[in-house]
Amino acid sequence: MAEPLFGFALRPHQQAILDYQGGRMAVSAVPGSGKTLVLALLAARLIVEGQLDESIETNAEVLVVTVQNSAVNNISQRIREILTREGLPPVGYRVCTLHKLASDIIRQRGDLAGVEEDFPIVDEATRRRLMHDAADVWIAAHRPLWESYLPLEEGEVSRYVQDQWRTETERVGREVTKLCKHLRLTPEQAAAALADKDVNPFLNMGIALYARYERYLQARSGLDFDDLIWRAIDALGQDATFLHNLRRRWPIILEDEAQDSSPLQEQILERLSGPEGNWVRVGDPNQAINSTFTAADPRYFRRFLQREDVERRPLPQSGRCAPKIIALANYLVHWTCDAHPDPAVRQAAFERQDILPTPADDAQPNPADDESQIYLRAEPYPDVETQAVEVARWAADLLRRRPEATMAILCPATWHGDQVVRALGGDEGGAQSGANIVDDLLRSTPQTRSVAAVLHAVLSYLGAPTSTRDLTRLYGELVEHHGGNASGDARRRRRSTLIRSIPPQQLLFPRAVVDLRDVLPPGVEAPREDLRALERFARQVSRWVRASALPIDQLVLTIAQDLYQSEEELAICHTIAASLRGTADMHPNWRLQSFADELREVARNRRQIGSMSLIDAGYVAQPGRIAVTTMHKAKGLEWDTVYLMCVDSLEFPSARGDAFRDELIFMGNRAPAVEARYQLERLVGDAPPPPEGPARSSVQKEPISLDLREGGSDEARIAYIAERLRLLYVGITRARRHLAVTYSATNGRRSVQPATALIELMRALDDLG
Repeated sequence: MAEPLFGFALRPHQQAILDYQGGRMAVSAVPGSGKTLVLALLAARLIVEGQLDESIETNAEVLVVTVQNSAVNNISQRIREILTREGLPPVGYRVCTLHKLASDIIRQRGDLAGVEEDFPIVDEATRRRLMHDAADVWIAAHRPLWESYLPLEEGEVSRYVQDQWRTETERVGREVTKLCKHLRLTPEQAAAALADKDVNPFLNMGIALYARYERYLQARSGLDFDDLIWRAIDALGQDATFLHNLRRRWPIILEDEAQDSSPLQEQILERLSGPEGNWVRVGDPNQAINSTFTAADPRYFRRFLQREDVERRPLPQSGRCAPKIIALANYLVHWTCDAHPDPAVRQAAFERQDILPTPADDAQPNPADDESQIYLRAEPYPDVETQAVEVARWAADLLRRRPEATMAILCPATWHGDQVVRALGGDEGGAQSGANIVDDLLRSTPQTRSVAAVLHAVLSYLGAPTSTRDLTRLYGELVEHHGGNASGDARRRRRSTLIRSIPPQQLLFPRAVVDLRDVLPPGVEAPREDLRALERFARQVSRWVRASALPIDQLVLTIAQDLYQSEEELAICHTIAASLRGTADMHPNWRLQSFADELREVARNRRQIGSMSLIDAGYVAQPGRIAVTTMHKAKGLEWDTVYLMCVDSLEFPSARGDAFRDELIFMGNRAPAVEARYQLERLVGDAPPPPEGPARSSVQKEPISLDLREGGSDEARIAYIAERLRLLYVGITRARRHLAVTYSATNGRRSVQPATALIELMRALDDLG
């Protein structure tokens, strides 16, 4: 081990990164290697050792850019603690998300970005609603064309098929809009660039939807998240003095989760760092699993890794998983790179970087192999429902034997997880041991649902402030929020009875009353303790009543400040407030009860709000409980035991001719949104040019010939196969001690086979021991 730094014992590879002296550095980190800790230590070291003193800017800072708000809090806290221990003031650093950085740049020079001073930021939920409205208008104007893609069944089109095509139409608009913005193309510029080209009809549809979506945004004078970065880049390019001042303020830039970088993200950080600047990028290309849903793509970080002007450093050691699980994950990478049936996938899927176990004396030793087990089931279950029931039974039985363990069942799709939750008793009609052992994380976390339930109760009452029933329900919800238990049930019932006996206006706004006894009905007695509790409740609720005329987002944040202290709960409230603000923009006539109804759906786990990750929402794996979520949402988390379900040829295809999850059967297995996106990239962007700087010629690979006759579908299939292999890798590396993998003979309405990768892992398992 290297010498400790700020009390942290470091591995040699970590120490090599912390020896950074400037310039460009790329850190390729494996799962569980401690990359976030290393970033925080590097920022603290640069400040403590006076690296910023060389800047003539008195307020110079190390800029740390990350993806998740939870990482912002984590890194900030670590840096602050180190500086305090070193006797230094907690200054000299700034940690923020990329969108926050872009927003702040625009607000400094809105004139350069061409925006109003108080521009609203449109959240993801509002963005989807705007595209939904754009699709409504486009379909109405092009009904014959739209319906020409639908199959007739005895002269009619089934409602299910229409709904599928309607959902896919919106997705076409979202995919094309996002990529156009990352290529910095307005709708008019995109249409002009494609005017003389043979364009896929779905791409034309997407451009039209983009244009209408933009008109809706402009009518609100709003910017979405992609606009923020685009406008910030424009601002930096229009005033050399402004850019120079920002470079002096942030002479060193550290970037987390660089594998999820997009064209805009690279451009803004490249511009801020400058040709000779200091830029450290940390990420794991083998965990890039978001390119299907976003403009992120691991190719961008890989290109940065290969540049000759970039110092490349690995973070290969991880103490998360047992060595045999590490070996299985490494085998998946090796098999894919060396022997996958499609040569293009061999190049696209993984970086060839092994996970290495930590040494025996490491502060985070790997779980022992003799305490670990891998089970790859060779026989299929007949269907997903049976698979869910059996996996739920396994998990519940194991939990009874090992209540101290953490456990997760990870699925490729939300509907698979719904089957598991039902089997575990996490909703009505469940057959297993009950909802008390289930953490249903498919749409939100229990903490998010708890916050939504409290806010629903508050808004329901504020929407009907003369309702004694709603006021009583609000009191009960607040008691639950503050940790109500069975021993306090009698006291709760007694106080609820008192609330029902007093008209709300007299309880909340008494006139010249110094004692609640004065407003109690004749003959009703109450202990002084109960009266004091009701007085506190009344003071709190009366503040909310007075604030109820505020815009919905400000009202929610006002309530949140009274109820919550933890950063995680406040972050959830901010997400809810932003989402409801967007809803208010779409529905200006909504009253408080309508917003309360929205939150009720979230509290009942029927709807997701915002786009918070499980980590941002404050989720921590709990012993004695079974987490059920998707493999995508599980990224960044770990459990002692992990079950991976539905590892089949539909969810993890291996050949370009396989059936793909996103393809529409009634359309001849085409995927309109994916085709539109990839043709747009090929015709206009070609996955934008690599950042400035020469590439390492020694690692260049031979080009692969692609069939582009289908307007980008061949490229899309290769990228999808590669990403699903990375998703399987992420799933495997969530398991610390025990891993089980299963599949079924059918997945939904389709017959499937075990994923080719699963077959190869089964063959290798005996050799891996």
